[in-house]
Amino acid sequence: MLMKLDTSWLLFAVAAVTMLSYLLSMALDAVMREDGFGAMGNAGIITIAFFATVYMANDYGIRFTSLMEGALAGLSGAFTALLVMTFVKAILRRII
Repeated sequence: MLMKLDTSWLLFAVAAVTMLSYLLSMALDAVMREDGFGAMGNAGIITIAFFATVYMANDYGIRFTSLMEGALAGLSGAFTALLVMTFVKAILRRII
């Protein structure tokens, strides 16, 4: 899915996902406070994990037939990555 996009559409997708993830991460930062990574950190994690999930799914042979399937897969991977990283940070804060 990502490899079939030309450069302008790929840049547009990165810009759109980055803007939406920043808006969402501002709300997450207000809720999570010190347990999160800040607004920019949460946005970076969500953006990178979104595209990494879509790329890895395509690499393993999963093809998305619609944009909605790709977006849902990317969002689920992004929030899973944020959840795991938040749990790891919380565990390390309590241990150290």
